[in-house]
Amino acid sequence: MILTTRFQEFPGKRFLSITYLGVIWTLLCVGLEGASTSAECQMQWAMLAWFGNVLVPIAWCFFVFAYVEATGWTRSRKTDLVLVVAPSLGLLLAMTNPWHGLIYTDASGMQAETGRVRFVHGPAFYLVIGSVYLFVMATLFCIVRALRRARRTVLPLLAMLSVITLTPLIANVGYIVFDLTVFGMDPTAFMFMIGILSFTGMIVTNRKMDMASIGRSLLFDTMSEPVVLFDSNRQIVLCNSAAKKNGLCTTNGSPLHDLTTGFADLGQADADGHIEIGTRIYEPRVQSVENPLNPGGAKLGWSVTYVDVTERVATNRALQDALVEADKANRAKDDFISVVSHELRTPLTSLKGGLALALSGRLGDLNPQINSALSIAHRNGIRLSRLVDNILLAQKIELGAVSLNSEELDMARLLEESIEENRMFAEERGIRVVKSAEEIPGLVRGDAFAIRQIIDNVLANAIKFSERDGVVSGVLTLVRDEGLRLSITDSGRGIPQGMQDIVFGRFQQVADDGQGATQGSGLGMHIARKLARQMNGELSYESVPGQGATFHLDFPIIAVDLTDERRLAG
Repeated sequence: MILTTRFQEFPGKRFLSITYLGVIWTLLCVGLEGASTSAECQMQWAMLAWFGNVLVPIAWCFFVFAYVEATGWTRSRKTDLVLVVAPSLGLLLAMTNPWHGLIYTDASGMQAETGRVRFVHGPAFYLVIGSVYLFVMATLFCIVRALRRARRTVLPLLAMLSVITLTPLIANVGYIVFDLTVFGMDPTAFMFMIGILSFTGMIVTNRKMDMASIGRSLLFDTMSEPVVLFDSNRQIVLCNSAAKKNGLCTTNGSPLHDLTTGFADLGQADADGHIEIGTRIYEPRVQSVENPLNPGGAKLGWSVTYVDVTERVATNRALQDALVEADKANRAKDDFISVVSHELRTPLTSLKGGLALALSGRLGDLNPQINSALSIAHRNGIRLSRLVDNILLAQKIELGAVSLNSEELDMARLLEESIEENRMFAEERGIRVVKSAEEIPGLVRGDAFAIRQIIDNVLANAIKFSERDGVVSGVLTLVRDEGLRLSITDSGRGIPQGMQDIVFGRFQQVADDGQGATQGSGLGMHIARKLARQMNGELSYESVPGQGATFHLDFPIIAVDLTDERRLAG
């Protein structure tokens, strides 16, 4: 009882403990009855045994239901009430037998030839026995139902439960009907004792009732991934069902060395080699099994879980193929754009030159309608030419084919030149462009044309996105990490959060208040940031929706004439 109930966990353990106690009580009473020589003592101990006679089959019934069926009613308080009340009533009825003679009649008495009391049963005896038989029948019903659905691995356990239940029943029937006795006494208790001892041995040696052991076995055998246990000689000693199903436990078509291919040492728990067996691909996950007697010594073996990665590998290969195809398509697209752009430049140059010549008046005077139409065509030709130039420049930047000069440049002068060139564009849109009144005489290193293109793009964008009658400002400041910063602020609607990829993306623009993207190629800011980074600079922005946006162009400063530290910006 101690071994089973203290060191193992299983459903119904409480009822099995009560069954043990009932058997011990009955055996003590029967043993003392056998040791007694007087009829009175034998009668007294026989009547005291009735508490165990009633308790044992009821507790055993509850145990079987709790373990086999795991039914909820076995956890009810009513079962405790039955376990207390029923044996107590049986004991009370037996102990008051001298008054009513319903358990053992007055015909009961000592037999001279055997020295044992021969009990003659009364009506209450059969009533109590019949009530107890109901619990026995319920127990058998539970076991039979379990036998019909159980797995083969637990059939020996259910068979033992059946034997333990049936043996005392058969012995009791033999005692009542055929007057079968053991040492002149009712053999029921002895039969139940033998069954319980056998069952206990089965529990302790085979751990059939240990739910932790059963759980480990089930987890190992029901895992979807194949698991193979190797000994120190790399021989397979155990496989779970998944490994057997996938043919990993036989050398037919899956030689043992194939199972360890991909990692030189089975002790490497992080082996990442793949193993191809048949049409499946596995990734081995290795766990060393150390020797408990010498943990730091040689390993007892290894547990290897083979994770099926066939679908994952196939998906990765498909993705790789798709990436290759996408790269080819992207290169084909870039080549096409580059060819088309180059092919457009020559006719565009001729087109712009012819239109400019016609508009100059050298070919004669034009009436106002023709002049207006040619002016529109000329402006669109210039716009298209800029688009082609931007596309070609973006392609060159992506390919790393843009060669930039490195010379000392005055950022203040470049800003002023850009403002003057964009002033007419700003006036057409009703925008006022201003710059900081404070001069920051700082030099940076870079390509004059590229930096001007960056400033022009940022300034033109600020004018384009500002509201009419707004202000665009350009400010030069020194930052604390010895860099020169040009900040251009517009008075537009601002940029929503999380739009960096769109702002600096290719052929992308932020939507204009839900009305669509603002007119443009969507290449200006992309080219500007790429050029800035190629010259060790950086282009970024900060914005609050509804309050405009500020773009910052940062470059390392190489010379500064500055005596007032208060000019340093945070």
